[in-house]
Amino acid sequence: MQITKTIDVPREFIFEKIIDSCLYDIERQVGKRPKVMNLTGFSYVKNFGKNQSGTIKFDEVTGPSVYAFTTSTNRNTFHTRWELHKISDRTTDIVITENQTSNGFIQKMNDMVVSLLLGWMKKRQIVAMIDSIQKAYSGK
Repeated sequence: MQITKTIDVPREFIFEKIIDSCLYDIERQVGKRPKVMNLTGFSYVKNFGKNQSGTIKFDEVTGPSVYAFTTSTNRNTFHTRWELHKISDRTTDIVITENQTSNGFIQKMNDMVVSLLLGWMKKRQIVAMIDSIQKAYSGK
């Protein structure tokens, strides 16, 4: 999956919003808040509910341009990458890519069916998140 969207928000503001959310989640899960400069290589276990958990590992956090992480569960591995490309002081091109690897043939088939049915919903949620960042910047 890939999403590309251009918004009238400085990339520093977008990066700050993403990182604030990330640090809040880490603090909720492990009880401490790491420094942004120490995120690359940092990993923690996140509980998703219903006795499910996964390991989140930050592959690359380079402010204010790249935020990449891997989420691994016993069923799947997701590689997510946010790239923030500066177009002007106030305009940013956001490129989000996510790749999924499934563990096992049956899981792979299940994930293909689910992604066909729910893939548009996930894209819609991500676009809504980007829109909320733009609204937060513009004060609307």
